[in-house]
Amino acid sequence: MSESAFMGAISAREEFFYPDTPLSVLPQQLHLAMPKNARPGIQLLIRSDAALSLSLESDSFTAEWFRMRRIPVEYNTGNGEDQGGAMVLMERPAQKPAYATRLAPFEVFDCLEPLDGALVPENGLCALYLCLIPTADITAGPHTAVLHAGSYRCELEVRVYDVTIPADAFPVTNWFNLHAIAYFHGLTEGTPEFYDMVRQYARAMRRVHQTQFFLNLEDERCVVQRDPYCFDFSYLEPVIRCFFEEGFSTLEIGPLLSRGKRPDGTPDMYTSRFTCAMAPDLPIDTPEGYAVTVRYVQALACFLKKHGWEKHLVFHIHDEPDIHCPPEALEPRKQQYYLAASILRRYLPDVRVIEAVSSAEFRGGVDIWVPGTPGYEQHKEEFDRLIDLGEEVWTYVCCGPEGHWLNRFLDFAVLKGRLLFWGCSKNRISGFLHWGFNQFSEQWNPFEGTSCPNNTGIGTNFPCGDAFIVYPGTTGPWPGMRMEAARRGAEDAALLGLLRRTAPAAHDELVSRVFRSNSDYNDDPAFFERVYEELLQKLELLSASASIR
Repeated sequence: MSESAFMGAISAREEFFYPDTPLSVLPQQLHLAMPKNARPGIQLLIRSDAALSLSLESDSFTAEWFRMRRIPVEYNTGNGEDQGGAMVLMERPAQKPAYATRLAPFEVFDCLEPLDGALVPENGLCALYLCLIPTADITAGPHTAVLHAGSYRCELEVRVYDVTIPADAFPVTNWFNLHAIAYFHGLTEGTPEFYDMVRQYARAMRRVHQTQFFLNLEDERCVVQRDPYCFDFSYLEPVIRCFFEEGFSTLEIGPLLSRGKRPDGTPDMYTSRFTCAMAPDLPIDTPEGYAVTVRYVQALACFLKKHGWEKHLVFHIHDEPDIHCPPEALEPRKQQYYLAASILRRYLPDVRVIEAVSSAEFRGGVDIWVPGTPGYEQHKEEFDRLIDLGEEVWTYVCCGPEGHWLNRFLDFAVLKGRLLFWGCSKNRISGFLHWGFNQFSEQWNPFEGTSCPNNTGIGTNFPCGDAFIVYPGTTGPWPGMRMEAARRGAEDAALLGLLRRTAPAAHDELVSRVFRSNSDYNDDPAFFERVYEELLQKLELLSASASIR
């Protein structure tokens, strides 16, 4: 078979491949552009009935190899703008929604299984993803690497720009599930093997430039005695130490408050009476609830100060305190929230309160505002005023927003997950939060279904892929293509921050070509690729000008 006869598809763009992606004659050359310390990715589908040997011929790069695994997408996402209602269309629509890539059910190559050896075909198709890892001393300019997959040969023409991505310049947090780590890897929590696996997950989070790690205390393991309440947080020490040792800068912890439970055991989503997280039957603003909360914070402060962690702390008092909030419940919630915040700051004076919100109503209680993208758009003037005051505003997405809004669901274009970070730069947003790194329950397996069950009592299942961007592989966490898009998005935000500080007009013009709002954008991968390289060109010119001066 001649080189020109190889049938397949190859791309270095931010796009999904599918088992039925159209195949054509594979090219013998591929162009890439990158900063000096980036790790660009390449996807390759190639028709073959035999296993393919893999190699990369280069003095400038090594390769990180993955087999792309097909993942089911059983539902299309709904068209709502909030978390209520049809988050997924559990009855198949007559035609593909305009905002989705395909009509569900379908399969997509999202899971990346680390590969050490030959690439084995499935149904006559080999699916490969590789990251180019530059040498530490790589120079700016043109470089060449040759990809060999069996007899197929592709020359990678890599333009390395004299630009360096600043380390950890854009804070990111993804909430993770320790129990899921234990369950899906057959481990017992608290054992050395478990902590070794947690460390692997921590490294996966660092891959996506995660800078802080969230520990949810609502499991009540810290409660060692009731009447009177006593707390012991020493069981957290090995986990916290693991994450700090892996390069995280900030412990994110909480909550202090709970919504309480309805008689059927589901959260009381619309309550006007917050209760104690560790005593959900006690309202915070009762003498008993106040006492429990004070003892809780006192014990936590003592534990953190013992290890010197109290100055590296952000805290959630109550997630989404102004969401699912009837008008009559807002003022009571605010009073209870401020009460909890005052207790927290009394015993942990260096703490910063971080909270997912939809509005700026909780002024004075929140230090790091995290509106969802629709909340930011709706209250843009208020949040921009906070930014002008020097306050820190992040953003988040979760099971909403849906429809044409940017998000990282499996039936959306994968580029949308990267464009979220361009929106952050456009709006001077300084960080990003998501709830779902590996939020798997024992009732479902992401290799068999990707729509997470919803126990809130509101709406349908969560959209496919919402709860995770990493897979519980046989050897550890396996990244997904959406995780890679988020990685590159965080890198983009850091680079765009450099451009905004040095050439704000050029920054605004460049970003506006692909992002105008979180529901108005250009998600064409080819167009984005050109704009991205222009970003690198502008930064290189600015760097050269600064050197000349």
